[in-house]
Amino acid sequence: MAFQAKTKEFTSEVGNKYTFQNVMNSKQAEIVDEGTNAVGKVLNAKMMPLMLKHVVVSPAGLTMDEFNTWSELEEVTNEAFTFLRKGL
Repeated sequence: MAFQAKTKEFTSEVGNKYTFQNVMNSKQAEIVDEGTNAVGKVLNAKMMPLMLKHVVVSPAGLTMDEFNTWSELEEVTNEAFTFLRKGL
């Protein structure tokens, strides 16, 4: 079976719209390896930019500093990570 990208539309609590797209399993493994420590704890300073770069495809090119609040940044990147892991 060939990889077929899935997308998900997401609206944050403050009403901003985002589109997520999953990545191939090999890329997902790289992202998880890079964004977690030796015992699997997520490192926000590494994982959040990875989610914004590889999973959040619209709006494209977001950085952590473009969010008005930590709350929305955390909400969006957590939802993107859940989508990446579960495809839901």
